[in-house]
Amino acid sequence: MRISINNMKKFYFIILVLFSISTLYSSADISVILDDYRPLNYLENEKLKGPSVDVIKLLFKETNEKENIIFLPWKRGYNTAKTEEGFALASTTRTREREKLFKWVGPLATKKFIIYALKSSHIKVNKLDDLKHFTIGVERGTISEQMLLSRGISNLSKVTYPKQNMGMLLKKRIDLWSISSSTFHETIEKNNVSGSQFEALYVLNQAKLYIAFNKDTPDEKIDKWQDAYNLLIKSGKVKEIFEKHNVSYLYTE
Repeated sequence: MRISINNMKKFYFIILVLFSISTLYSSADISVILDDYRPLNYLENEKLKGPSVDVIKLLFKETNEKENIIFLPWKRGYNTAKTEEGFALASTTRTREREKLFKWVGPLATKKFIIYALKSSHIKVNKLDDLKHFTIGVERGTISEQMLLSRGISNLSKVTYPKQNMGMLLKKRIDLWSISSSTFHETIEKNNVSGSQFEALYVLNQAKLYIAFNKDTPDEKIDKWQDAYNLLIKSGKVKEIFEKHNVSYLYTE
């Protein structure tokens, strides 16, 4: 069977097109999904704000990729990044359960779960068992409550809102307050309460937050973004961004 020159040209043209599409797809730009996760990333007056937003914009610039940031509710964003190539989700807590579901770039920030006291109380906590001697305020159903109960700490005073625990601590109706550092700072700032009255006594746990890329993202892409992020950390630009947003307590290297 003979193949005409015209047919051969068409065949090679199709192969060339398919190769070009494949190359384009494998090097396609990433869309980064953000949700409302104050103070790292949030929507205010229809504008994305927060240190994670600024860092991600810098990363698009450093990697020479077209900036594409999408704002979605957490559950939808999480499922999209998990199932669809070309998407990533920030700021995402990196856990053992999620480790193999994504590829990771970062860390963007560290979220700490802390036991706070009034400085004037002069309470000292050197080890976990010391917490059993004090009444600890928690918000019902939060990870702070769950972590304390799982560690055998049951002397808890439970309320609905962080503001309630802040007030109870200031009035000395509880001895300690267990809460994430980010929620602590947000609560005292909203209520115009000076942070100088409080002391961080004990770090109950900490978790690092990353950009979680779809697991089918090419390793070359992950390395490219991680290298760019490492350079931003080394240059001090990431630290400057967190300081500008007054959230240095979330900064990590």
